[in-house]
Amino acid sequence: MLTHTDIAEHGERHVQDWLEEQGYHCTHNHAHHGQCDIEARSEENDMVVHVVAALDPNTIPELTTSDRARVVSRAMNLGVDAWSAKVLIDASGEIIGEIQWEQLNH
Repeated sequence: MLTHTDIAEHGERHVQDWLEEQGYHCTHNHAHHGQCDIEARSEENDMVVHVVAALDPNTIPELTTSDRARVVSRAMNLGVDAWSAKVLIDASGEIIGEIQWEQLNH
């Protein structure tokens, strides 16, 4: 059985793998239990990505107002875009479906 930390780490890995495939260099900032922000930088775009992961059959939780405000504020301070990335994983830690992306500061 995966722990909350395992679920979060698998979600982060899937998002980081996707970003790196797109040419981004990533660093992590752990916001709080089960959630993580990734600073992703490339030659063309920089962003802060807030990762939320859930274990199937659970639903991926929505960002709270305070989480959204924190991520947007951090991105604004860095002069980059703010995004959320939601990931649903199975009991083996493999991704189910696609990463759900949402730009938070548009």
